[in-house]
Amino acid sequence: MVRVQWSPEHYKWPPRSGSAIASQFVGFFLDAYDLTFVTAMTTILAAVLMPPTLSKSVVGYFLTLLGYAFTMIARPVGSALFGNFADRIGRRDTLMITILGYGIMSAVTAAIPTYAQVGWAAFWIYAVIRFILGIFVGGEYAAGHPFAMEYSAPRWRGLVSGIVQGGFSWGVALGGFVVSAFTAMFGVKAMYAYAWRYVFLTGLIPAVVAFIIRFTMPDTPIFQEVKEKGQLERIPFFSIFKPPALWTFLQVLVFMTGLFFSSYSMFDFAVGIYTRAGLPEGLASFYYGIMGVFAAIAATLWGLASDFIGRKRALIISAVVSAVLAVPAYYVVYYSAVVRSVPLLVLGALLMGWLSQWPWGLVPVYLSERFATQRRGSGVGFGYSSGIFISAWMPLYSIPLYGVFAAIEGTNIWFTAAFWLILAGVVYGIAAAIGPETIGIDLRIVRER
Repeated sequence: MVRVQWSPEHYKWPPRSGSAIASQFVGFFLDAYDLTFVTAMTTILAAVLMPPTLSKSVVGYFLTLLGYAFTMIARPVGSALFGNFADRIGRRDTLMITILGYGIMSAVTAAIPTYAQVGWAAFWIYAVIRFILGIFVGGEYAAGHPFAMEYSAPRWRGLVSGIVQGGFSWGVALGGFVVSAFTAMFGVKAMYAYAWRYVFLTGLIPAVVAFIIRFTMPDTPIFQEVKEKGQLERIPFFSIFKPPALWTFLQVLVFMTGLFFSSYSMFDFAVGIYTRAGLPEGLASFYYGIMGVFAAIAATLWGLASDFIGRKRALIISAVVSAVLAVPAYYVVYYSAVVRSVPLLVLGALLMGWLSQWPWGLVPVYLSERFATQRRGSGVGFGYSSGIFISAWMPLYSIPLYGVFAAIEGTNIWFTAAFWLILAGVVYGIAAAIGPETIGIDLRIVRER
């Protein structure tokens, strides 16, 4: 247990805090909701974007996942741009721009041409759209995470962090269920032909909801206080590369690299493990959705746990447990699809969703507690995105790994996925261990180190 002297002030919620938390929950929900369409429909998109000779191979599968990677590698651009805006013009105004941008781009994905129509140009049009969408997504959490944390009661920032971050996993869950429902409604043949477009169009719904909430909100009291005191920096983004903020940023970079390895061990692999083991695509998307539900619960509960045991200890525990259980847990995911056992499919979904996502419940609070208000949007946003520099290319790294691990996993990819979760635990566990404990700090007075 971490000993913190909690006062009555720490339990007070700022006015409109519920709306602020809901706003970021829905915004982050949309991030995952859209990305899930790429991972849940990878085999469909491969057939739409690539020649038939390539679309059914494991290389075609991983190349299609580069659409996910393109969305991810654009995030540092967006977090640098919009994080700087969030620290200059405010969190709320920045969030109005980002939610409109990537809600529209998600829907535009529905209009791309196919390989049959324009050849390889279809893939590159898809890649460009996903890259632009990623810019807006990078800005979304750069402004949104500080927005939610600055509106939270200090005593329960971990809980709010888990709820907000859990929005991502709920987006995974609903995205998986939507793909499953559309497949059941239209049939597999229609999904390959045209119905996949309708799936992407549904992304407009949460974007509109989040925009309406944000339109009615003022900016956070903490940001307004700094602005009124004239303490805003001219170019906040540049200040995160100057000591002592630089040391904080570098530790966060390593930390987030490990966490993205963890996250992608689920997002990049779950549907592939299921379908390559013989599970029908609609059913694979359904259990992917179940996985998202467990992931959301895990993130929320572990965020809450950090309010009692501390951020640092919670992160180290999740790193060790996930690394130790990675191989048996991911084998259960594979084996459950082979034998078509419903209890095992649910157990596998629980294990993969929980072990890959529970430390993420601490990300909004841990990063917000590491950077000063004047550069919190820039630090949280670019620090978060920095983990993508190496991890976004996991689909490419996985192609040779698939050959290395073929003797263990055969034609499936479950052991490759487990390898990434083990590496994740090692990387983010070490980063958390060398970082400070942040629970109980005043967000108005953050000492970067």
